[in-house]
Amino acid sequence: APGGNLLVYHGWTDPLIAAQNSIDYVSRVGAALGPEKTRDAVRLFLAPGMNHCSGGEGPSVINVLGALDAWSETGDAPDVLIGTRPPGVPARSRPLCAYPAVAQYKRTGSTDDAANFTCVTN
Repeated sequence: APGGNLLVYHGWTDPLIAAQNSIDYVSRVGAALGPEKTRDAVRLFLAPGMNHCSGGEGPSVINVLGALDAWSETGDAPDVLIGTRPPGVPARSRPLCAYPAVAQYKRTGSTDDAANFTCVTN
């Protein structure tokens, strides 16, 4: 719908649909809407090590609906989502940065803690 928000997430290790498809889709949306409208209305988050919608070695528990609700209520688009692993497996969290930004390790602390990463655009 006009004026709506689109939040897309995709696992880098999705064995069914390549993550590049989501990148290409968001790029096509950007070409149609223009960069400013796209920045205001669309966010893509890529999860390292996540399979098709969940699972894998990476963070696959992501509060996507909560982020979309907050975005709709406040008008503030999310730049970072925190992904974690499900209960019962070794704990790991990562910041999932709004594309094209990526999480970069700060070179200190555990690599299993999202607090030790920052989002950068290369």
